[in-house]
Amino acid sequence: MSKKEKVTETPEQEKKVVTRYDRRMQRRKEQEAKLQREHKITLAVSIAILVAVVALIASFPIRTFIGVNQEFVKIGDEKVTKVEFDYYYYSAINTYYNQYGAYLSYMGLDLSSDLSQQMYSSTLTWEDYFQKSAVQSIRTNKSVKKEAKAEGFAYDTSEEFGTFQEGIREQAAESGVSVDNYLKSIYGSYATMGRIEPYVKDGLYLNAYLGHVEEEKTPAEEDILAYYEENKDSYDSVDYRVVQIDAELPTEPTELADPQPEETEGTEEAEGEDAEEEAYQPSEAEIEAAMAAAKEKADEAEKTIETDAELTENASRASLNYNYSSWLFDAERTEGETTVIEDSTYHAYYVVQFVKRYRNDAPTVSFRAVVTDETAGDVILNEWTSGAATEESFIELVHKYSADTGAEDGLYEGIAEDDLNENLSAWLYAQERKAGDTTVVDSEDGTVHYVLYYVGEAQPEWYYSIENVLLEDAMNEYLDEVIVGCEVEDRKGNLNYLAVEASASAQASLDAENQTETGSESEDAGEGSENSTEASDNTEAADDLDDTEDIVIGE
Repeated sequence: MSKKEKVTETPEQEKKVVTRYDRRMQRRKEQEAKLQREHKITLAVSIAILVAVVALIASFPIRTFIGVNQEFVKIGDEKVTKVEFDYYYYSAINTYYNQYGAYLSYMGLDLSSDLSQQMYSSTLTWEDYFQKSAVQSIRTNKSVKKEAKAEGFAYDTSEEFGTFQEGIREQAAESGVSVDNYLKSIYGSYATMGRIEPYVKDGLYLNAYLGHVEEEKTPAEEDILAYYEENKDSYDSVDYRVVQIDAELPTEPTELADPQPEETEGTEEAEGEDAEEEAYQPSEAEIEAAMAAAKEKADEAEKTIETDAELTENASRASLNYNYSSWLFDAERTEGETTVIEDSTYHAYYVVQFVKRYRNDAPTVSFRAVVTDETAGDVILNEWTSGAATEESFIELVHKYSADTGAEDGLYEGIAEDDLNENLSAWLYAQERKAGDTTVVDSEDGTVHYVLYYVGEAQPEWYYSIENVLLEDAMNEYLDEVIVGCEVEDRKGNLNYLAVEASASAQASLDAENQTETGSESEDAGEGSENSTEASDNTEAADDLDDTEDIVIGE
């Protein structure tokens, strides 16, 4: 999870283990995208409709005054205007579009239609969902900003805000609209550059501050090693051999087949071609016989697995077939041990040999790169060699020329060989490579050029994976703590999701109360026929509640 995502609390993403600098690179990429390219969401909105809406709003000055000056909702001890709320609301939509744009149709989400009429869950609309995301972002941002100001954290956002403005101008020109209309299309009908400037700068400031917090919360080496000792299965590797023996199931009836019903003239005609195309389903007896034959083959294969089966090396537990992963990672395994494991679901046997288990301590590499899509790699490198030719001067060229602003100062740390294309890995992982080496390497398709500066070997991949886990936990805990007490007050009833959640909470409390009362009355059921009847009636009422569709709160 990137720092910027933590600030804005965007929808959950699919989680994966990445290095600390992978995260930093991703954070900066997302920041750059937000400043320059994120706003493609506007392609889903008709410019003609946009202009009409803008003209309508402009025709009622009082609406603009209300949107700009009056409270839309109160968060913490600050009023939030419609301008500010819309900035976060549409930012949530833009972020969601960039992450899941290719899958929106599968989610039943049409961003060009009324979001209040499209259901996110059984109780919340998509408008509710994005409003809730906006509120979470505002709560987090305002709470973190208080922390930063109290600490005296200073950060100049001028340069980055200038980049933002330039990106907006470029996107507006590409869309064929004015900057004002473009801003309204992506940040709401009241947005202007001047009105959203404080919120953009807040985001830049908080992104920098959370980077500072992240540095402070980076786990110590002893904490990383302790975590490894407690979670070895997740980070160790195994070498092993495996042979899969599939049972040869019959494709047509045998003597072990179940008796088939006699076909009548009517059923034969009704089945037609469909009956001929339907695959034969073996009987239990036929499956049992096929599995027995496969077991015999597996037992024989077990004797020769060391010579007949290919060795698989450096396999993580997560990458293994679930049928034999637990066996291979059992602490009792001994070198050369074999077994035969049945897979009754897919009618097969796995013949497995354990070779060894270990922690992969192979070092990763760290390097800096100037990334360019022009054939200027040699020119850039020559500029470096003809100058100071230091790591610091290389960083200057990164800032001057690199098209990839994702990596801070062009630094990629803890990069495993498998994460690189062949051209990059061949040079970076060459045995003779030493700190300070430079070169120009092309991508495999020749469209991207990398001017590389080799920094040196870095910690093993597992080390950065654990660092990421611990750091992410620490940052999430920090953000959870910092927003405590920052409450939402919707005095004008603008946030429908709050009413929905309040109703769901009230219903849950009522259900719990009814179940408690039912339980108490059931305990008294044996005291007499009258009490027995009453308990029976209450039990039926509880059954009715159980049959009610569960209320789902989306998030």
